[in-house]
Amino acid sequence: MQSRMVGVALGAAMLASVGQAPVCAQTPQPFYKGKTMTLYVSGPPGSGYDLYARLFARRFSSHLPGAPTVIVSNVPGAAGIFCANQVYNIAAKDGTALGLIRQSIAEEQVFQTDGVRYDVLKFNWIGRIASNVEMTYVWHTVPVKTIDDVKTRETIIAAGGGSTETFPAVLNSIIGTRFKLVKGYYATPPAELAVERGEVEGSFGSVSTMLTTHRDWMENKLITILVQYALARHSVLPDVPAVVELAKTSEDRSLVEFLANASAIGRSIVAPPDVPAARVAELRDAFDATMKDPEFVDDMRRTGADLSPATAEELRTVIANTVGVSAATRARAEAFR
Repeated sequence: MQSRMVGVALGAAMLASVGQAPVCAQTPQPFYKGKTMTLYVSGPPGSGYDLYARLFARRFSSHLPGAPTVIVSNVPGAAGIFCANQVYNIAAKDGTALGLIRQSIAEEQVFQTDGVRYDVLKFNWIGRIASNVEMTYVWHTVPVKTIDDVKTRETIIAAGGGSTETFPAVLNSIIGTRFKLVKGYYATPPAELAVERGEVEGSFGSVSTMLTTHRDWMENKLITILVQYALARHSVLPDVPAVVELAKTSEDRSLVEFLANASAIGRSIVAPPDVPAARVAELRDAFDATMKDPEFVDDMRRTGADLSPATAEELRTVIANTVGVSAATRARAEAFR
């Protein structure tokens, strides 16, 4: 009986000593540790959107706690609507999915384009890598040097749908230019080749594409850029008028501002709706850090890609202005589609 009581006492003492042992606090692992993040991009491999996605993915991971593996998944089609729908409705909503969406997705929503299954105001906007300022240019041998010259001389340019046709048509209407569109050039390279061969006198391009594929055209003055379709002049084109400067009435200015908002969205990164707020904040902080990363800046410089970042809040302002367009301006814009 006595030995049994001694055993019980010893057992109780051992339990008491275990209960009094210090507890080692464990630091929680960062959420992204060991995870894979997918960056969906609304363009095929080799496209401008794809270039920006891959440059971004290469450096972004190092600025996220846990340094996840970042892979790029191409989702081209339907003027970017496929990709926007994928990110909005199907992609993971835990912070492991992002989208580099097409700049026109807000317009497509306003116009209620078939297939739109997203609300741009409900995306979690992370930031913009670069604006995508589009422009109309002519070959250097064409006797047209300013946009005013096109008011007195018919100028033949390649066009391939979308903004390549909308903007020249708008200018023909509101300021009396005489752009003549040769349609059917649904990709940039054939249009550029047609310009070089003299089949057309000019075409439609973007600052980012020109800097990466035809920097020599700009540096050697092989083209004359007539107008840039933006809310303000791009730093690369300080002497070329922005389209908003050409509007003569408030109604015309509202029209061209609405159409030019897409350039301000440019190459932007979004996360799906319903991602936890703390994780969205992490993503935005990592994005901002990436934009200042010397290695990322050097990557952009070496490839010739434009780098003109904007914050999530700046993007939300542009998006709100686009979605909140008046019915009258929307109707005018739709008439040029």
